[in-house]
Amino acid sequence: MRPPLLKAVRDSLRYGYAVGRVRALEVRVLRDATYERLVDAPSFAEQKRILSDTAYGPHLEGVQTADGVERGLEAAMHEVYGLVSDLGLPEPIVRFFRVRHDFANLRARLKAEVLGADAQSDLSSLGTVPPEVVAGPVEALPEHLRRVAQEVLEALAELDERSERDGGAVAGSLAKLEVVDGIVERAAYAELASLAKASGSEFLREYVSLQVDLANVKRVLRSRRRAEPLAEVEPRLLEGGRISRARLAAAYQLPLEELAERLASERALRGVAVEELLALDRLDVAADALAVRMMREGRAVPLGAEPVVAYVLAREAEVRQLRVLLIGKLAGLGAEELRARLRKVYVSRG
Repeated sequence: MRPPLLKAVRDSLRYGYAVGRVRALEVRVLRDATYERLVDAPSFAEQKRILSDTAYGPHLEGVQTADGVERGLEAAMHEVYGLVSDLGLPEPIVRFFRVRHDFANLRARLKAEVLGADAQSDLSSLGTVPPEVVAGPVEALPEHLRRVAQEVLEALAELDERSERDGGAVAGSLAKLEVVDGIVERAAYAELASLAKASGSEFLREYVSLQVDLANVKRVLRSRRRAEPLAEVEPRLLEGGRISRARLAAAYQLPLEELAERLASERALRGVAVEELLALDRLDVAADALAVRMMREGRAVPLGAEPVVAYVLAREAEVRQLRVLLIGKLAGLGAEELRARLRKVYVSRG
């Protein structure tokens, strides 16, 4: 293990400037009061006025449609990711944030093919791979996406062959979409875990583990509620979380209430109540709260990768909130409907 003093010196040299920049930028992260004003704003035009002095103002000028909002928010995130690159952080950390969009794009492209649709206009430009490349021939994809796409295509072909052998029709779209989700999700988390390890950031590794745990817990609870056989659920569980697949499989065989109690006792879910795990409308909120708590802990670290990672994750959460509020207002949603869709954000202060 690296001696603590040597690590402190190296962290000071590597992260001192980066953390200083982030501390200065944190004051512009939106607070609870701003979200409340956005919720209560009588019109989309008023929402834009409220945001005019924020980092999002320049990107929303002249915007009148949901597509314009998406483009504006994406441009704002390009600035955030550009900052990460400019700060001179280790390449795995820089890549970590963008590569998630690669896998999201690949998932969208493959799902569109299953449904016979065109997804190119919906692909994000925030990844490491241009959208037009993701939408192009599988053979032209970079290796980290090509091998996943090929695995999906082979699995879909096998699914059709198995259905025909069993005397049925070609497998339905729902089954195929589940195949796409499962394979791409597994590959994405494996890539993120690899990058987190290469970054040397224990915080980033813990963040990936938490996301794996949350994805597995949601899958287990929702599948158990639908009474799906364990043999179908277990292969879809992800590796890399603090809660092992074996423990999840053992708990899955319990009645739903006992399953929730067993999960709530896991250290990874500390602070989540059984009632939150059992209520479908509260499960996502409880999961978000765990991520929020971790980001706040990272923000409090005086020196290291943690404050920078936490800041970027906060800005991503901010964009998700704004997307809900702005597009919701354009769609005619009222204040109470918008408020119900909000999530608690990590550095939110009144």
